[in-house]
Amino acid sequence: MRIITRLEIEKAVSIPAILRGQERGFLAYSQGETVIPPVGTLHFTNPEGECHIKYGYAKNDKYYIVKVASGFKNNPQLGLPTGNGLMMLFDKNNGQPLCILLDEGYLTDLRTAAAGAIVAKYLAPKNISCIGIVGTGAQAYFQLKLLSYVTSCKKAMVWGRDKAKAERLKCHGDL
Repeated sequence: MRIITRLEIEKAVSIPAILRGQERGFLAYSQGETVIPPVGTLHFTNPEGECHIKYGYAKNDKYYIVKVASGFKNNPQLGLPTGNGLMMLFDKNNGQPLCILLDEGYLTDLRTAAAGAIVAKYLAPKNISCIGIVGTGAQAYFQLKLLSYVTSCKKAMVWGRDKAKAERLKCHGDL
């Protein structure tokens, strides 16, 4: 079984393909063509953290996936990212594991941002002069990056508790 690293995933990912896939996923879900059971959750108190297990498949596809994502808010004090995770891809016909996507939460961040971009594509006003972002973490960065694919707006206002993070986002944003 192959293990695919975050770096390999980052090199292989196409933002337009992610957006098209997310849009197809929303459509399949809305038409009852997916099986997505409730999220499994583990909560930890010492240290404070959580782990979410999500899984599902499209009825007409040949794969299913299990995602394990964790979040530990004190990790930055240890020099670690707050969130992490991986995905396991299986053959739906026989249950054989095909690969592990050791994405460290990267695909989750992209998927969440893609969902926001698709919603904006269909529900946001067509002519906007400024995008508002609350927060300065990874999700703020990815939201800005993917919104640039569905809107021509080049101005954003960002609010966050940490001024240094807001400045980094300002320097690395793609708008």
